[in-house]
Amino acid sequence: MAPLPSHLVRMPAQKATLPAAMIVVAFTVPLLVSKHTLPLATFYGEWTAAALGVLLVAVLALTRLEDRLAPVRGALPWVAWLPLWLIVVTIAQAATGMADITGTRLTTQLVLALGAATMLATWQFGQNMSTERRATIVDALAIALLVAGLLGTLAQWVQVFRMEDQAFGLVSEYFYSANRRLWGNLNQPNHQATIHGLALAAAVWLATRGWLQFPSWLVATLLLESGIALSGSRTGVVHVGLAASYALMAAAMARGTPRGASPMHRSPGLVAAAVILVVGILVMQPGIKLAGRAFDWQLFDTVAQLQSSNQMSARGAMWAQALAMFRAHPLFGVGYGEFGWAQFQQAAEVGVVAEMSLHAHNAVLDLMAKTGAAGAGGVALVLAAWLWRVVRARIWRGSTAERVATAPVLVWLAMLGAHSMLEYPLHYLYFFLPFCFMLAWLDPSGFGRRLPRGAAGLAGVVFVVAAGFVLAGMWQDYKRVEAREYASDAQRDSLPMPRQWFRQHAASDAAERAAITYGDARTLLPAHMAALHLLPTPTMIRRTAWLLALTGEQVRARLWMERLRYYYQGDEAAQLAALVHDCEAVASSHRPREFCAWATHRERHPRGGG
Repeated sequence: MAPLPSHLVRMPAQKATLPAAMIVVAFTVPLLVSKHTLPLATFYGEWTAAALGVLLVAVLALTRLEDRLAPVRGALPWVAWLPLWLIVVTIAQAATGMADITGTRLTTQLVLALGAATMLATWQFGQNMSTERRATIVDALAIALLVAGLLGTLAQWVQVFRMEDQAFGLVSEYFYSANRRLWGNLNQPNHQATIHGLALAAAVWLATRGWLQFPSWLVATLLLESGIALSGSRTGVVHVGLAASYALMAAAMARGTPRGASPMHRSPGLVAAAVILVVGILVMQPGIKLAGRAFDWQLFDTVAQLQSSNQMSARGAMWAQALAMFRAHPLFGVGYGEFGWAQFQQAAEVGVVAEMSLHAHNAVLDLMAKTGAAGAGGVALVLAAWLWRVVRARIWRGSTAERVATAPVLVWLAMLGAHSMLEYPLHYLYFFLPFCFMLAWLDPSGFGRRLPRGAAGLAGVVFVVAAGFVLAGMWQDYKRVEAREYASDAQRDSLPMPRQWFRQHAASDAAERAAITYGDARTLLPAHMAALHLLPTPTMIRRTAWLLALTGEQVRARLWMERLRYYYQGDEAAQLAALVHDCEAVASSHRPREFCAWATHRERHPRGGG
């Protein structure tokens, strides 16, 4: 990479190197973790994000800068009320008697606490820092995103040629054989596309800073846009538009730059960059489509997807269900970990066909469904106030240099926000922690009284030790539940259960594998009900309905089976066939006759439920 322009002031090495390097590592490495296993496909990437996030908090908290600027009052940024308020809401949910059957509420509280700690450390680190020094931290963020995007693109191209087994375990296996939407190492193509979008904006910033000259910027941009095309993501196309808009903003802020400067430092060059971004994706999409057909890459047809409304219809169904949850539970919502259960409970009343999910695929509706007006309203107020403070202090009243350094961070946040309107990236730690960092980094003011240095140091030690204890326990328990997931039937019963974390995943798996008999029905029912709270899959719905019928609740059992018609890929016919088999296998004296007669009729006449 080219060195920084000489007119930019670097932070002293002993002060800048460790925090900047830690930012790059903490926000890059988790996005490159290639190991994905059941029952939680992203566990290793998110665990890595959490561990590195704790280290980042410690490094930022221990770094002291020496810029002689007016001190900023407060101990916490005001935007830290976002995670803190949600923690308060979850405590209120518990106080009102909402059960945490899956353990998701506790996990959510810990994630929010880590987000708040990240905000605290980030904000205190950035205060009393000169504009030039703040720009170098934006450099570190941009480098992290660009490296993650380029290496993610490389992983996608390895997957194009099905060479994962030759990549020394550094590339996640892509196991679909047709309609391939390549996901790099993130196990989700839209997530990879968002990383590419963030990297596109990062490349523009780094080019304006002198880290990238025009040829290297162009190569990076084309590689990243090829990754967006390979992901088959419509969200990625939106990100290209946002990156192009940022290039135009940078062009507007670069007016007056003297001739002779690098093309990417001047307005005409940045306008050209915006045009290249748009033209590049317009050419890349059909170009990769044609190459895929010519070389039999079996890629997903992104162009056709862009012209289709099917996916938006599916999203609309989930949004309708989220709104129904909010209307039924307007104050505190249904709670974290209960979205799938609530979706199942209200399926017939809402009357739309949707996929099973744990989230609403829209951040606003998800908050409304899970935390009600209390949670969603509080978050909206915090973010609105944050935006007003940032615009007033860093855009309207800020210097030109401050506006320049603020713009890319706002664009990155806009990309995460755009993705959050269609999915739930902020439920993943490798997106959530950078999100918290950026919010706190831009917040110009704070509240509260700072702790004395000794007390702050003690609090930091307690935080690191407690986080290490939790992370070690999670690692150990996940290895236990993972081992049970992949063990043979003969070995599984001899393996230990998780002690604290992920117990419901192991219990759900054990419940689904248990043989159902008339004599054990009442004993097995509670475990099946708990498993449905984790995620009501068609098989578990059918098994629980059969247990209900065997224990005398035939009307309720029928009601549960009828809800399968509202599930996308609910496999109603196969589940009814399995029920009929169960009815035939049980002794006549124990058979729930009305329920079995209904199941038999529905299997033979699938369109004429009776």
